[in-house]
Amino acid sequence: MSGFWGSLCLLIFLWESIVSRLYRPTSRWCTWGIVQSVVLLGIFKYWNFFTGLIYFHHNNPLRWHSAFLPLGISFFTFEFYHYAYDRRSNLTEAGTLGEYLAFILFFPTMVAGPIKRFQDFLPKLRREPANWDGDWERGISRILTGLVKKFAVADFLTAWTNHLNAHDVALADRWVLVLWALAYGIKIYADFSGYSDIAIGSARLFGIKVPENFNWPYGRRNIQQFWQNWHISLTRWLIDYVYIPLGGSRVTVPRIYANVIIVMLISGLWHGAGINFVVWGLWHGLLLAGHRAWRQFRPIPSQHFLAVAGSRVLTFVLVNAGWPFFCMNFSSAILFYRRLWLG
Repeated sequence: MSGFWGSLCLLIFLWESIVSRLYRPTSRWCTWGIVQSVVLLGIFKYWNFFTGLIYFHHNNPLRWHSAFLPLGISFFTFEFYHYAYDRRSNLTEAGTLGEYLAFILFFPTMVAGPIKRFQDFLPKLRREPANWDGDWERGISRILTGLVKKFAVADFLTAWTNHLNAHDVALADRWVLVLWALAYGIKIYADFSGYSDIAIGSARLFGIKVPENFNWPYGRRNIQQFWQNWHISLTRWLIDYVYIPLGGSRVTVPRIYANVIIVMLISGLWHGAGINFVVWGLWHGLLLAGHRAWRQFRPIPSQHFLAVAGSRVLTFVLVNAGWPFFCMNFSSAILFYRRLWLG
């Protein structure tokens, strides 16, 4: 059975490669490419989630019990989508079939990003081969940095953070829950940024520079700066392919707030098919909308040392306050917050 599903994954890439050769500026094939990317992701990742919403609190007769989720589908379908969208808008050249295959099958970034852009990837693919003095040395150093983050920090904290369940939450003291949330925040950063370092370093061994994904996000002054430096390739993708097409900041103020919240709801749902991820996305959407509203009253933030330090601490606390929704199911997360608030 695993061989069948593995073959199906190869068929997805083969089909996408064939269809991509038909993409032309303003072509209907580009629109089809955009639609098929969304449909593929919806079927494989969200079928059970959306049909479960239809049959809420009832047995779901449409549930796909043998659901199979291709590894890295959230990342490579976004790259399928980007290529079709940018070809339709004539923002990138088509490239040869071999260059396109190298783009979508580039193994360092397939599983967990960073999310690439074809127009950025192509010139680097055509450059001279990697060399020791530059690419290999930097690539190996970056891989080692990622391995330290992953094994010395993330895996060490995983032994504590990943085994917290509803029973543990009900029995834990409040201070333990606070420490757990902080530990999980550090763990997920070290885990995800560590993998990004490994992917970026591995790509560099081939002479390919892929986008940076993290730039010390926890040290930022506000939630907007946090997202500009956390999962950078995803943030830029959502801005270019969701926020701007919705009207971006060129619409009325209420619409701007709505666009920000919609983008973050999609971000939450992209991370996982569950109500808890939707709520996590909504939390960050409200934080971003609130920050934008605050900037209307205080367009120039205070540069006083205490104000800067306080804003960094507040941002760190607000971000970490949302992690329980990210890593627990909805009911467990609600219990976590109730215990945290009521003791």
